Amino acid sequence: MRFGSTEGSPAKSRAAGVSAIRRGSRALLALMVAGGLVGCSGDDGATGPGPQPPADEASEGELLFLRQSGTAPPLLTRDTTFVATRGEDLKVELFYEPEAGSDDDTGERFLEFELDKESLLRYPTGHPMAGQTFADGDTITIRIQVDEAEIVATLEPSGLEFDTDRPAELELRYGNSDDDYDEDGDSDPELEDDIDLWRQEQVGDPWSRVGEIKDADEDKIRAFLTSFSRYALAI
Repeated sequence: MRFGSTEGSPAKSRAAGVSAIRRGSRALLALMVAGGLVGCSGDDGATGPGPQPPADEASEGELLFLRQSGTAPPLLTRDTTFVATRGEDLKVELFYEPEAGSDDDTGERFLEFELDKESLLRYPTGHPMAGQTFADGDTITIRIQVDEAEIVATLEPSGLEFDTDRPAELELRYGNSDDDYDEDGDSDPELEDDIDLWRQEQVGDPWSRVGEIKDADEDKIRAFLTSFSRYALAI
């Protein structure tokens, strides 16, 4: 496949250089609170207001969706299909076009999708085997579509389920996004820390924050998926 490849087992470790591991940090804070390890202020033990964590759900109008920069090269493809097989690892990558005059077949990586050999769990609604679990050797066709302007990817078939212990992995990169995030005519570097990966079940539904690993140095965010939907980079 020109725009994807099949390689070894997906890495599950949190690599060095990762700038944020949001879910783990919150879980640790919750354990500290439950165990009485967070200090209190004041004679009555009440805590001050302090900074609040970002909301994990937002409506469409509350988010600033990242857009491809006008100077970004086009993607080699915005719509691709491939076959996933239970019992086999899979990695699919989407790339930008290479720079003019380059001898490379591809430019920078934009999207990475990975499956562990045990990730496929249950067939989706509408499939002849809907609701049944995958056995080794069973296959299914997966489709990835990328929006032309915004950094939004739709993964199908909807309802396909993945093992929670061996979830699918999706990584999106934003190095070629327009840095005028609020579209007011100037760059907004102060907003980059708020970029995250969001999921929308159906068009019109609220968006839920799903980014698990953010590497600000590499301008990429990874999420672990137990089913398919629409995914976007937004603030």
